[in-house]
Amino acid sequence: MTRVEEQYEQACKYLAGGVSASTRLNRALGHPMLVDRADGCRIWDLDGREYIDLCCSHGATLLGHGDPRVRQAVESVLQRGAACSYENELHTRLAQLLCATVPCCERVRFTGSGTEATMHCLRLARAFTGRTKVLKFEGNFHGYHDQVMYAIGTPADRLGPEDAPTLYPGSSGLPAGFEQNLVVVPYNRPDLLEAAFALHGSELAAVFCEPIYYNAGCIVPSAEFLTALRRLTQAHGVLLIFDEVLSAFRMAPGGAQEYLGVTPDLCTLGKAVGGSYPLSVFGGRADIMERLMPQGNCQHSGTYNGHPVAVAAALAAVTTYCQSGFYEHIHALAARLYDGLNEIFAHRAVPGRVQGLGARFGIYFGVPEPIRNYRDAVRHHRETMLQFIAAAARRGVYFHDYGGAACHHGFCAAMTLADADETLNRLDEAASELRSR
Repeated sequence: MTRVEEQYEQACKYLAGGVSASTRLNRALGHPMLVDRADGCRIWDLDGREYIDLCCSHGATLLGHGDPRVRQAVESVLQRGAACSYENELHTRLAQLLCATVPCCERVRFTGSGTEATMHCLRLARAFTGRTKVLKFEGNFHGYHDQVMYAIGTPADRLGPEDAPTLYPGSSGLPAGFEQNLVVVPYNRPDLLEAAFALHGSELAAVFCEPIYYNAGCIVPSAEFLTALRRLTQAHGVLLIFDEVLSAFRMAPGGAQEYLGVTPDLCTLGKAVGGSYPLSVFGGRADIMERLMPQGNCQHSGTYNGHPVAVAAALAAVTTYCQSGFYEHIHALAARLYDGLNEIFAHRAVPGRVQGLGARFGIYFGVPEPIRNYRDAVRHHRETMLQFIAAAARRGVYFHDYGGAACHHGFCAAMTLADADETLNRLDEAASELRSR
């Protein structure tokens, strides 16, 4: 047995399923990625095999593994004791930077995970509006709390009609009743959004939306959809919440809201905000955020909120995202990788296509036309994707399989154009193996 196989076997004796999080099992490999060390855009497993990393900690590692600016910031805090559950000047400095960078943020609060950020956003929206229902889009993922674990990963044969999507539970153990406060509409369907507001507009506290739908690979909203979204929420007194746990800092310092030119009322920031350390953020209009205790009567607290190590890492990371030339490099890498991979698929006669924006992308097999929403993405050939991920891993390129219909992948800023070309050369060989099957 290899060291990876031995460690996974040992882990299964003590960790449920052998993993610390359900989606860490990569079904294309038959085990999780067991990492020994990481540097820049590369990782090494326990057997010493090197991989160019196109998972990048599921999007948390945007600068690159072991970034020296982040490491220096963390070490500085550790030297001073890293006392948590107190306030310090780094909290204010990071909050000030985020409010200057992210369009909707006039006030922010820190949390640990993206799940916490979306949970607190929903409670705040209900406290502010006095309403209970929330509209979400089919397939959009907003964390693991019970209120939003519906209409995610719905099997193709359980979707229901487009004008009344199934509130398919994303897990067992969900108590009956939560789904009664949800209204679900397919993404990128302004006509069905209009119809939903006609029925439920006066009951909605918020619309929760992935402004770039990365959890199904990469789906960009149409201009008509965005216009309808902002117009309808404002007309009905409904808060628009952009869940930017995945999209924040991916293509612009102000995230998807800056890129799209649409300012929501509230937003969540996660993954890349912490510079690979566990930090998430929610924020928005001052009059809404002031409903939080101790000013208002809506609760948000937690011992590890704004842990100084994570805040120091985030301050270093976001400062770097705001530097001149950062996104020129990101977009140059994106063009090289995405165009190159589409050319490889065409040359090798593999029925695959890439959709990407900034540092995150999706690969779809067997669906030749553009992917507009979850219903399009669920048609993607999952078995071909698993074969491709396995073939890529054999050639030293790591993609993660999340177990759903489509997956999101990404690269980090530590990658060079030469690294991108090396990645494409390895993936060309992987694609040739698919064709031979």
